[in-house]
Amino acid sequence: MNSMVTEDLTDAELAARLRLALARLTRRLRQHTPQSLSSSQVSTLASVEELEPVRLSDLAAVEGVSLPTQSRVVAALETHRLLVRKPDPDDGRAAQLHITAEGRERLEQLRTERSAFLVERLTTLTGPQRVALVGALDALETLAKGERA
Repeated sequence: MNSMVTEDLTDAELAARLRLALARLTRRLRQHTPQSLSSSQVSTLASVEELEPVRLSDLAAVEGVSLPTQSRVVAALETHRLLVRKPDPDDGRAAQLHITAEGRERLEQLRTERSAFLVERLTTLTGPQRVALVGALDALETLAKGERA
């Protein structure tokens, strides 16, 4: 592990290290929590849970994908009975997406499995590493939301 202090890293170097660390951690999470859903399906399911009821076009905007791509992801989730479409009460031509009970159960199972993996990995950190991680969480959450610090 490189012990460079942040002031010695350029933005590009910091970005490269962060990208690599996050990619590796994400890959390990996926490897240790086998599932039948793709990462886009899991992300879509979580977004619908958070935003429901939500229109397909609004969901595509939140997920940062095209409408045809989002439509394919939603169709797959409907096939698994994890999402359903219901008529929009304000616009009879439109539909709203809702997560099903089975969809909520699948998300909870996935979250539980991933949290268990992370809890196990956290035990390998030293005290100072844990303190540094806690200190970095606000910044990481801001980066994830796309907001400015």
